Amino acid sequence: MLSTAYRFVAAALFTASVFYSPADAYAIPAFARQTGAQCATCHVGSFGPQLTSFGRTFKLNAYMTNLGQAFAIPPSPDQKQAVQQYLQNFSAMGFGGIEHTNGDLRKGVELTGNEARLNANDNVTVDQLSIFYGGAVSSNVGMLAQATYSQPDEHFSWDNTDIRYANTTKLGGKSLLYGVTANNNPSVQDVWNTTPAWSFPYLSSTFLQTPTASPYITTLGGTVGGAGVYAMWNDWLYAELTGYTTIPNRAQLTLGESGAAQSDHLSGVAPYWRVVLQHDFGPHYVEFGTYGMSADRYPGNLRGLGTDHFLDYAIDATYQFTSSNGKHNISVYGSALREHANLNATYASGASANPTDNLTNIHADVSYYYNNTYGLTFSPFTITGTADSMLYANPSNNKPDSTGWTLQADFTPFGSSDSYGYPNLNVRFFVQYTAYSKFNGLSDNYDGTGRNASDNNTLFTGMWFAF
Repeated sequence: MLSTAYRFVAAALFTASVFYSPADAYAIPAFARQTGAQCATCHVGSFGPQLTSFGRTFKLNAYMTNLGQAFAIPPSPDQKQAVQQYLQNFSAMGFGGIEHTNGDLRKGVELTGNEARLNANDNVTVDQLSIFYGGAVSSNVGMLAQATYSQPDEHFSWDNTDIRYANTTKLGGKSLLYGVTANNNPSVQDVWNTTPAWSFPYLSSTFLQTPTASPYITTLGGTVGGAGVYAMWNDWLYAELTGYTTIPNRAQLTLGESGAAQSDHLSGVAPYWRVVLQHDFGPHYVEFGTYGMSADRYPGNLRGLGTDHFLDYAIDATYQFTSSNGKHNISVYGSALREHANLNATYASGASANPTDNLTNIHADVSYYYNNTYGLTFSPFTITGTADSMLYANPSNNKPDSTGWTLQADFTPFGSSDSYGYPNLNVRFFVQYTAYSKFNGLSDNYDGTGRNASDNNTLFTGMWFAF
C-alpha cells in the first residue's frame, strides 16, 4: 500500500515537473545522501556537471548505483521513516554574483521590462534558483527533474528533465546495459560533456551577450518531448536513438514557454542519434563519438510555405586523467558540430536570402583540478557560417561568425565526505571571464551602432550552491 502510494507521488512529481526553458541541471546533494558517495565520486571537481566514469555509469543506470535497489521507495513499514527517506531525494540549487562587461550593456540595444533597470555595468544578479527531484521511482526507473526560477524574467518554468528505465543482461558473453529515456532537451540524457546540453561553460552570467547564430539542435530545449532507447555493450560501445516532437502549445504555455503559438514547431518526429566508443586505460579514459539530429520545422509555426530541413551532425572526443592518489584531474573535451539547412519555407517567406545555409560550431575545453577542490578551465570556441543578408542583416559582411574564449577559476571546499555540511550542502566559488575577438560577423562595429566584439567581454564572479 505504502509502496503504491510512493509510486503515485513520484509519478505525479514527474508530471508536475513537466508543467513548470531548460537551463542546465547539475550535481545535487540528494544523490550523495542516497548513495553515501562524496560528490567527487561522480563529478570532476566535486561539483557538476563534469562526470567521472562512475558518474556516467550512475546516470545510465537510471540514477542508481545498483539496479533493483530503489532509494526513493524504501521497503520500510515505518511510514514516517519512509517519508523521510523519500524527501531526501529533493534538492535545491542557485547561483549568482557580480558581472562586469567591457562596454555599456545598453549601447545599441533597446532594453525593456526588467532589463530596463540595468546599469551600464557592474550588475548584481541572482541568475537562477532551482528545485530538483533526483533518484529512483521504482527498482529500475529513476529520474532527474528540475523546476527553475529565472531572476531576469522573474518566473518559474520547467527545466532539464530526464526519466529513464534501465536494466542489464548479457550479449555475446559480455555485459549489456540497456534502457529507455524520456526527456525534454536533445542531449540532456547524454553522459559526456561534449554535447550541447552539458558542454562548458556550465553556468554563465545572465547578462553575457551570446552570438545570434546557433545550430538548431541547441534551440529545442523545453519546447519538445522525446522518448528513445539506448544501450552500452561491454562498457565500450554506446548507441542511442531518440525521437522528438513539439509539445502542444497549451502545454508549452503551462510549462512557462511564452509565445508558443508563434514559435518554431517540428513537423513530425525528429530523430536524434548518439554513438560512442569509450575505454579506461588505468588512470586514463578516452571517448570518441558522434551525435546529430534530422529535423523538419515550420518557422514561426507558419504552415502554408512548407518546412525547413536541418541536418545537424557532430564528432566529439574526451580525454580524462586521474592520478593514482586522486589529487590531480585533467579533462579535455572537444566537439565539432556542422549544420546543413534547407531553408525552403524561410526563403519563400523572404526571411532568408539563400535557400540553403551552413553553420559550423567548434568548441573545446581543458580543465585541471587539484584535490577536486581547486580548478582552472580554459575553453576556446568559434562559430562560422554562410553569409545571408536576411538572416544576418546587421554586420556588413552578413556573416554569423563569432570567435572567443572563456577562462574560469573555481574553488569547491565542501565536496568531500569530511566537509562541512556533507551531504546536505555544496558550494562553489568562481571567477569567469569571457572574451570575444569576433561577434556576429565582425570584430568592430558589428551592429552598426559602434559596438565592438570586445565590448561584450564579461567578468562574472560569484557563488554556486546546492543543498
